[in-house]
Order: sequence, then C-alpha cells, then structure tokens
Amino acid sequence: MNSNTIISNKKRYRKAILLMLLNVFATALFAQNVAVKGIVKDEIGEPLSGAVVMQVGTTNTTRTDKDGAFELKNVAPGATLRASYVGRNTVELILKPGEIKVKFTLKNSNLTLKEVTVNTGLYKRPVGNFTGSAKTYSGEALKTVNPRNVISALAVLDPSVRIAQNNVLGSDPNSLPNLQIRGANNLPVSLQGGSAVANPVSNGDIMSNYLSNPNQPLIILDGFETTLQTLFDMDVNLIANITVLKDAAATVAYGSKAANGVIVIETKQPVPGKLRVTYSVYANADLVDLTSYNLMNAEQLLEAQRLTGIFSDPNNQYNDLAKKQWYDYRLGQVRSGVDTYWLSQPVQTGLGLNQSLSLGGGAGPLRYSFGLNYNTAEGVMKDSGRDRYSLNYNVSYLVKNIRFSNSMAVGYTKGNNSVWGSYESYVNQFPYFRNKDANGNLIKVLEPSSSALDFIIQAPGGTFANPAYNSTLNVKDYSTILSLTNNTNVEWSLTDELKLTGSLGWSSNSPGAEAFYPADHTKFLANVIVQQPNIGSYQQLKGKNSALSGRLNASYHLSLGKSTILANLGATLQKTSSNSTTVQVYGIPNDYLGELGLANGFDYTSVKPRSSNNLTKNLSNFFSVSYNYDNRYTAEFTVNQSGSSQFGSNSKFATFYAGGLAWNIANEKWFKPNDIIQVAKLNASIGTTGNQNFSSDMASQVYTYNYLNNYRLMVGSSTLSFANPDLKWQQTLKANIGLNLGFFKGKLNANVEFFRETTDNLILPLDIAPSTGFANYQDNLGGTKNEGWEVGITAPIIRNSARNVFWTVSVNAGHFNTTITRLSPAVTAINNGFNSNLDPNNLEDTRYQTKPLPRFEVGQSMNRIWAVPSLGIDPASGKEVFVKLNGSYTFTWDARDKRPIAETTAKIKGSASSNLTYKNFILNVIFSYQYGGYMYNQTLVDRVENVNLMAGNADLRVLTERWKQPGDHSSFKSLVANGAQGFQQTNVTSRFVQKDNFLQLASLTVGYTVPSTAKWVKAAHLSAPKFMITQNDLVRFATIKTERGTSYPFARSLNFGISTNF
Repeated sequence: MNSNTIISNKKRYRKAILLMLLNVFATALFAQNVAVKGIVKDEIGEPLSGAVVMQVGTTNTTRTDKDGAFELKNVAPGATLRASYVGRNTVELILKPGEIKVKFTLKNSNLTLKEVTVNTGLYKRPVGNFTGSAKTYSGEALKTVNPRNVISALAVLDPSVRIAQNNVLGSDPNSLPNLQIRGANNLPVSLQGGSAVANPVSNGDIMSNYLSNPNQPLIILDGFETTLQTLFDMDVNLIANITVLKDAAATVAYGSKAANGVIVIETKQPVPGKLRVTYSVYANADLVDLTSYNLMNAEQLLEAQRLTGIFSDPNNQYNDLAKKQWYDYRLGQVRSGVDTYWLSQPVQTGLGLNQSLSLGGGAGPLRYSFGLNYNTAEGVMKDSGRDRYSLNYNVSYLVKNIRFSNSMAVGYTKGNNSVWGSYESYVNQFPYFRNKDANGNLIKVLEPSSSALDFIIQAPGGTFANPAYNSTLNVKDYSTILSLTNNTNVEWSLTDELKLTGSLGWSSNSPGAEAFYPADHTKFLANVIVQQPNIGSYQQLKGKNSALSGRLNASYHLSLGKSTILANLGATLQKTSSNSTTVQVYGIPNDYLGELGLANGFDYTSVKPRSSNNLTKNLSNFFSVSYNYDNRYTAEFTVNQSGSSQFGSNSKFATFYAGGLAWNIANEKWFKPNDIIQVAKLNASIGTTGNQNFSSDMASQVYTYNYLNNYRLMVGSSTLSFANPDLKWQQTLKANIGLNLGFFKGKLNANVEFFRETTDNLILPLDIAPSTGFANYQDNLGGTKNEGWEVGITAPIIRNSARNVFWTVSVNAGHFNTTITRLSPAVTAINNGFNSNLDPNNLEDTRYQTKPLPRFEVGQSMNRIWAVPSLGIDPASGKEVFVKLNGSYTFTWDARDKRPIAETTAKIKGSASSNLTYKNFILNVIFSYQYGGYMYNQTLVDRVENVNLMAGNADLRVLTERWKQPGDHSSFKSLVANGAQGFQQTNVTSRFVQKDNFLQLASLTVGYTVPSTAKWVKAAHLSAPKFMITQNDLVRFATIKTERGTSYPFARSLNFGISTNF
C-alpha cells in the first residue's frame, strides 16, 4: 500500500467522523422539547393530588390535579423526571426516546409522618403545608378494632377522644355515648340554664345534640355537618378515613363551632375501572358481663334481714309475733330450695348480622358507586336491639375541567327498648321469691298477700311485683328515625393552580317514638290496689328535622422553586329547623288496645300535648393560607368570621383566628445524616375558636301561649325566659406545641404534644331582681382552663417483605384536666345549696347527700370529688369518725366540712397495641388502660351501707364485712334495717373514694386472607376473600369493685366477618 492510498483513507475517516459530529450537533440543535403527560398514584392505585413532578436539574415543575394527572411542558428528550409527595418515597425515571406518557407509583415512606394529607372537611392540605394537630385513621384500621362501633374504635386508637363510661346504661344499644375531644371546656348543662332533655327530638336534630352535651365535638360528613346519631349508626364499610382535628390551626375554619374539636368523616368515593362488587358479612354475639355483681343468695339474704331486725320487734310482742310469721314463711321457701337467680331472667346472648354490598366502577369521565347495608343487632337484655337499614349512591362525571358529583343516602333505624324493664329491678329482687307458678307461668305478684296466708300484718317491704311479668303483655317501647341526605358538588379546575368548588347539601329526618303500657303492667300495680281509674298509658312522639347547607370554596396552589403556597377562601351558609309533637293519653285497660285513639283521654293537669320548634341560621366565612419553603419551614394563618341567629342582637358576628409554624429540622443542611434520628419536626399553633352549643332563647325573647290565661276567647301569652341581647360567643384560646421524631431508620417513631385551652365568655346564670319575673338570666360570666398532653410511640419491630412478615407495636397516652378560672356570683348560691345537709336532687324523700354533688370554685378542677374526710369506722362504737374543717374529730357528718378529696380524671389514659402479619395471617391485639384516676364507689354506699334490706337484695359484703360488735375492725358500719332509723345514713365521705385504675383487652382480632391463586377462589371469581374474628372488651382488670350497668348490663362482643371482591 503506497502513501497516496494511506492519505486517501485518512481523508475518508476524517470526513465520516466530521459528518457524524455534524449529525449529532444538528440533532441536538434542532431536537424539540416535548410535553410529557402522566399520572401519579399510591401503592394501591389511588391517585395522588398535589404531587410535585419536575425535570431534574431545572426549575421546570408542575403539580398533579385531583385525579393524579399532570402535564409537564418543555421537557428535553432523555431527561430525568422526579415525582415527590410529602410522606412518600421520591421516584425518578429517565425518559426513553419518544416517550411522552409516564406513570409514577409512590409508596409510603417509613421515615416520615403517617398522614400524607390532612382533610379538614373544608379543604385538604399536605402535611408539609399543615401546622395543626390532627390524626387520621383509615376505615380498615377502625374496622379491625371494632367492626360494629366506629366511635368506640376511635376512642381506643386516639387518646384525645374520650367516651365517658356510663355505669347506668352499660351496653344499651340505643344509648348515645358522651363524646369529647381533649376534655371539657364547658360547665354542665344545668348551670348554663339549659336542659339535657330540652328537645325530645334529639336523635335527628343537629342543634339539640349539642344542647344535651355542650362539650360534644363538631362532626363533619363529606363536608357537611351531621349528628352524633349518624356517626353512631354508620356502616364502617363506607368510611375511607376519619380525621380528628384538635387545635386551633386545624379547626378555626369552622369558627364558632370548633372549640370542642372536629371529627371529619370521609366516605369512599367511586374508583374508575370495570365493575367491582364488594360484599362483607359480620355475625356477632354479645355476651352479658355480670362479673361486677356480688349479690347474696336466698339463704344469705334472709340471714342478713334477720340480723337487721326486720323480722322482730322486742318492744311490741304483737308485732314481734306477726313479723316472725313472715320469717317462718320465707325460711320455708328457702328450705324448699327456692333460690331464684334473678340476674339471668331478662338477659340473653345478643345475636346480630351486618351485611354490606357495594358496586362501583366507571369508564372515561363517568364514575359511580352504589351500596346497601342491613345491620340488625340484639342487645343482651331480652327484646332490646337496634336495626339499621341504609342505601346510598355516588356518581361523578367529568366534562373537560369541570367535575359534577352527587351523592344520596337513605337510612332507617329502629331501636327497641327491652319490655322486661330496667335491669335494676331484677338486681333488687329477693332470691327466695319464685319467678313462676307450678304451671310455668310468670307470676305477677311474687308473694301471697297476708290475707291469703292468714297472717296478721302485711309483709315487710310491702307488695313485690315481678318485672318479668310485663314481657307477657303487648308492651311497646321503641323509637325510629327515617333519614334522607343529598349532597351535590361541582369542582371547576380553571387552571392547574386554581380550583373553584360549590356544594349544596340537604338532609331531612323524621324521628318518632311510641311507649305503650297497658293497665296490667306492674307499674300500675299500686293504682290497681287502690282502684284508681285511667290506668294504662300510651305516648307517641313525632318530629321533623331538616338542614340546608350551601358552600363555596376557592383553592389555589403555587410552586415557585423551593416555595409552595396554598390558599383557600370559602363561605358556608346553613339553616336548620326542627319541630316535634308529643302526646300522652291514659285509660287503656286492655293490652291489645295499644292505639292512640282507644284511650279514655288526657291528663291535662300534668301531661297535656306539647310541641317544640327550633330554627337557626348560620353564616361562616374563612380564609386560610399556608407557605412552605424547601420542605423545611411552614407558616399557616387562618381567619374566620361567623354569624348566628343564636346570639344576641348586639353580638351577631364574631371573628376567630389561628396561626401556626412548623420546622422540619431533619431537612436542614446542618442536620447531618446519621443512623439514630432521621425525622425531627417541630410545630406550634395558637388561635381562637368558638362555641354556640346552647339554646337560642337565651339571647332572643320567646313567648308561649297560656291557655289558662284567656279573655273573651283571646289567648294570653307569657315569656319563657329573660333574654340577653348582649350575649356573646364563647371563645376558646388554644395553644399547641408538638414534636415528631423518627429513629433508627423507621424502627421507632414518636410524637408528643402539649396544649392549653382557655375559654372565656362562658355562659352562666346571673341573678336579677325578682320583680322581672325571673330569678336569673344568662350572661358571659365564666371561664375555664384545660391543659394536657398526648404522646404516641410506634415501633415496626419486624419488616421482612421477602417473607411477608411484619410486626408493629405501639402505645399512646394522654392526660388533660379542666380548672375553673372565673365564675358567676349565682354559682356561689348553687354551691351553698350543695353545702346544705339536704340533697337538692332528692328533696322528695329528704335523703341526705348520699352521692357526691358537683361543686364549682375558682382554681379548682371541674372533676374533683368533694366529700367529708373520714378516718374510718370506730372499732368501739361502729360509728364513722369525720374530720372537720378545723381539724377536730366528730361522729356527726356536716356538709360544710366537705373539701376536694381526689380527681376523677386519670393521670394517664391510653392504649397499647400489637399488630402482627405473617404471610396471609394477621393478629391484632389492643389493650386500653387508665392510671391515676379516682372514683366514688357508689356501690358500697347503695348496696352495703345505705341498703334497705326490706326493699331489695344487697351486696354480700353486707353480711360478711360490716361492723357487728365492739372491737371489730371493719370498713363498714353496723347493719341497720332502714337508713332513716338506727345509725345515721351514710353521706358523701372520703372512705368510699377509691383508685380507678384498669387494664382492659379492648380488641383482639385474628384474620386470614385467602390467596387469589387458590383454586376455589379462581373458580368463584373472587378476589382475596378475608376472614376475620374480632372480640371486644373480653377481659377487664380493675382496682375498684363496683356494680357496672345497673339499668342495662355491659356486654362482651364477638364478631365473625367475611369480606371479598368480585
């Protein structure tokens, strides 16, 4: 090869290389940037709204819309795109040549906060732009704890949600719980001039729910206010999640209704795709819990009665002989084997069935869902129970950038009260009474009369009726409520940053109740004996409640580099109305004539027909803005102006505000990566909220017709109350500070919060001149301070995805207490009344103060037990030794010696849980606990010391632990036949103030999910059917032994569930 040939080849190579470089340069020079579209979803396929999508290395960013979709313009070919969302792992991908459609799946990050988005009910905020205190719980988590009672499940999971234990009504399926968030900011209803039964239609009326419990939180369902009754009867399968809003920053947008906190319920929305059918069925069995009762049997009771002297009279030989006749007769009953266990007579194993069916799907712009629920549950008292039926649908349609949606729900609930009567009537029965005759029929009068036995006098204690006999009669005692709700929503996405929302909600319900007691009912037994006419009664209640709400909301979000701004502007207008009519008639001799028109007439002197009406109007406007910089610093401010017809004409409107700051310390550059702490976020907030949970007649003059005051056919009228036109809103200043920490790469997460809530303008009575015709009127004269803390710790101990083994343990705790800071002078008069030796709640039988009465003093807790200090029982005399205010000792009880003894609010209350997943099995265990609280053991007073053994049975300790003779060291005084005779009756004393600590197995769940690969699952076209067994309140250990469920017993629940998709 010559030199010319070599030169020629080199020229060719140079030309080729040059052409290649020119081609690459031309391609890069003339290549056009493209617009990339896509969608961002979570691990279960739900779209993520507000996720950030950006081109790495540039400032080119955008956010996803409500459907998780985005469009990022001017993207260079082959660029790297990054998708991020607060609380989820960031994902990056490199565009392939020609690729213009992508999909991101963002999974939960174990190193960040659990809640990704906070739903306030009025708007949604990413956690990174939220400074308030809120906790969100999924519907599945609630169902795992308690598949039948959403409120109970929420109280187990969140230490700030408290349900006051009702030792009277127990597990009555028709009793609404007393629900509070972070304690109470208001004094009892009676001191506010209201009444817990001010409106008999309390189940369906929004306002009357709050009148009966002024500390009840606001409840929001899909953006609209609803009642506690609705949440109580709600099918848990409809719930997507529930958010508990606690501080001012989280709740202030609701203005005058937010002082007690807010519970936001979000139902499941239609999911696009092919038709999907979900079916679940839960069968339950409620087992009565009678372990708290310690009653005497027939022989023990008769001996206790003998020792008290019921069957003897040493001062009168004639009476002594007559009483011994009755003792011999009852002794003969005992020796013949009569020992009736009355506690078992009215109870049963309550069975129930809860079935839910839902259908949903959609294609293109259309989405739809439809649901049915049938839930019937028997109570542990025979013939008691609650049946619920509901139907709902939800449809949405997208036209360009406007989405129309409409949801409707119809529900019917019937609650049956037990015709067997109060459980207390069985607790009190003498076990030596036969329940049935020789033919097996229930006996109406449990003991023959003195004439039938040819005895000299009537039996000690009088005539005893058999409460079980009423179950043989055609008794009616039930309530119903038919409800209809329709919500329409329009969302208009003007741009990627700006969205307008308009909502219109309408709800109506018709509550009713009937109570029929025929003449043969044992409640009329005394009337039959004295031959009084018009026995037998029938009561009917009918009502109508409605609420109309309209809402407009504008939301705006803007991303500028490292800054994110979110703003919301909204207005809500609400009108609620309610009316009810109650009619009671008498004179129904036959139990088959249980109709209103078959009665003899009315008793106008005591229970004439009555009706009530209520109308309220509310207007609320709010503006909220949040700024986040570099996911490190967050500032948030919200202002609300509220107006209501409930307030005085001079104070119709009020303004509320809140501000919050958050600092994500772990994202600071100086916070070096380490193996100990990965998450550290500090947040603080302060602001004011309001409370309007009181009757509107406090501020407005209301008149009533007086038919007894008429002139020439003209009816007179009179005022119901002395109105205060200057009555203002109650305002609560809330301050909150919280810290969230994450340790050891997600192996330990903790959060702690401290709060203080100071309420001013508390509504209390003010004494006025008697010449006005009223003793007092309502004014803003009081104040309270509520302080507390909450802490939660979660530790994922095992996270083995390869073997599908996960084990997480968690514990939470909380404490709060309310003290009084300011009081009305009229409350002093109330305290003075409580300091008298007579109990104002029991004036009809002149009993002494056998129960602790409320006492309110500035600087003292609202939850203090006030009693006279006691040193115990004197062994020489069997009398109780009291300590007077001056420190001296006395045997005489004096109400003026009462002082604060202990606090009923626990120092710590919370729950501990263990959640284990092993392949397809799950085991979830939750314990609830309480430590440091005290209770007044009323059982020891009513069933041991103040018991009247002539009238009913008693605790066994009456026979075994009471003082009998000098030298006995006992906790209880001597046996007496009647508290009004012999020794002085036991009044409120520190001797019966006891520690109220407990540990309870609140929930135990075992579940198994059948793999979709199983042959029978494929053959049945099912999708991962799940089997669940849940037990609630299975075991309870307590330091105090007291009777629980005196009118209706407590129950332990067992639930069997199956759910699957088709």
